[in-house]
Amino acid sequence: MSHGKDPADSNAQLKELLQHEEQKSERYANHVRLLFTFLYFAVAFGIQNELPTHSFQAIIVASLMNLFYAIAVYFILKEQRPPSWIKYPSISVDIILLSVVIYSFGTFRSFKTEAFLLYYLWIGLSTLRFSPRLTLAAGLLSIGAYLIIIFAAIGSQSITLGTITDEFTTERVSAINIVLRLVFLSAFIALAVYIAKVFRIIASRALTKQLLQARHDRVSETLDKLRATQKQLANKNRELATLSEIDPLTQLYNRRKIDQFMSEALVSADPPHSQVALILLDIDHFKSYNDQYGHQVGDRIIQTVAEVLRKTIRGNDNIGRWGGEEFIVVCRETDIEAAMTLADRLKTSIEFNEVETDEKVTCSFGVTTYRDGDTADSLLKRADEALYISKEQGRNQVTFVA
Repeated sequence: MSHGKDPADSNAQLKELLQHEEQKSERYANHVRLLFTFLYFAVAFGIQNELPTHSFQAIIVASLMNLFYAIAVYFILKEQRPPSWIKYPSISVDIILLSVVIYSFGTFRSFKTEAFLLYYLWIGLSTLRFSPRLTLAAGLLSIGAYLIIIFAAIGSQSITLGTITDEFTTERVSAINIVLRLVFLSAFIALAVYIAKVFRIIASRALTKQLLQARHDRVSETLDKLRATQKQLANKNRELATLSEIDPLTQLYNRRKIDQFMSEALVSADPPHSQVALILLDIDHFKSYNDQYGHQVGDRIIQTVAEVLRKTIRGNDNIGRWGGEEFIVVCRETDIEAAMTLADRLKTSIEFNEVETDEKVTCSFGVTTYRDGDTADSLLKRADEALYISKEQGRNQVTFVA
């Protein structure tokens, strides 16, 4: 049985957890996307009188597209397993629509640093997905989009290259200023990629720890269940062992277990070991009790006799129900005198015990002891002969057959 975990399975689970965290980050980014959509609308309507009509219309169209995309992403992310590729079109839409808005504002305010800083913001937001490749893609897309709108603006003569003045609405843009922005943006992209990589390492470690803890908890839970199952099985085995050895009516040993005790006793009975005695007893006139009082009373008589026997026998004796109303006692380290004494005591205890009948319940006893060469069958045969003699001589007697 393998106790290790397949590395491929662990990597797949870690990847799935990372994707789940990326999807959560995508939701945060979508909230920012919605916020910026309303910001674009607010700015556009706030300076509508200062904007050319086509610029205002371009900003409104871009804002509406951003709004529709944000709504679509919202519903996509609500799915049980949203697609992992949604982050790539997201950064593309963000950068492209941002570029359209910057270009539209740039036709009258030039490409001021305040507008350019929005690229930094969107690149920084891409690090939320802790994906270095995604952050790099967002950065390269930002540089490409910025260069395109610069050339487009210069080509349409919306701006001219030259020395920048202090006027806020000048159409002049310094080439050095554009180059410096691109240099700083490139440096920021490198920093953002590094941050995204650090984020990913931290997230991977945290998720790996979470994965290991979850696996440890599952193993502990499985072990607890296994221990509980083993305990239940042990209890069931004990119950089954008890059921296989105990007579259900009297709670004494059954015939199978008594056979085992006799075999063990006979092994230890060979000289020079101690002797073994056998006492076989039978309830007198038991059929008449059943016929007169019913089987339920008959069962209680058997139980009463069993209880008397259990209380009267010695500690090293084994007692069992031999069958029907018949009982047997296997006595270890017992000679004939001790066996007869025990049988007489059992007979007296049963005779003077109260039962649910109008007459006393008595038992007849047959006693024998081990002799060389005895087997369980020969020992039982002599005890049965002794019991038969007790019955023939008037019952409620103890008879010994050597």
